[in-house]
Amino acid sequence: MTRTFSRFVFAIFRAGALVCMMLLFSGFGLAQKVVTGRAAIPFNFWAEGHEFQAGNYVFDDEVPGSATIHREGTNSGIGVSMILYTVPQKKEDPRVILVRRDERYFLVEIWGVQDRYVLTAEFEHRGEASEQRRQVPLTIVKSDNE
Repeated sequence: MTRTFSRFVFAIFRAGALVCMMLLFSGFGLAQKVVTGRAAIPFNFWAEGHEFQAGNYVFDDEVPGSATIHREGTNSGIGVSMILYTVPQKKEDPRVILVRRDERYFLVEIWGVQDRYVLTAEFEHRGEASEQRRQVPLTIVKSDNE
């Protein structure tokens, strides 16, 4: 009886390991595509409660659901939460979207070549069109999309 029980337990462990391997390998094709871009922002702006001075910035979305913003030439950065909110019908020029409110510019959206992300804190302002909206080109320096 002990031998039959141990074979049964061993079979369960093998089946579990097989399922885990299938899930692991199936997830590789669904992984987020990493994009790193640069933008020269000519004015001060805010993102998730942090003020950034005018300058050249690197936007990196290596971690799913967030982007890191840091000034070129520095190692420290600020992480911002973001949500994919649309996939356009055709490829677009990458850019960052900033909206002026209360005498400050706020980073609202980051557009990649094949998708648009909105910062979680700015979700209510997604797709907002106004005279106070500025679009700054984002130059892609590294992309796993190709």
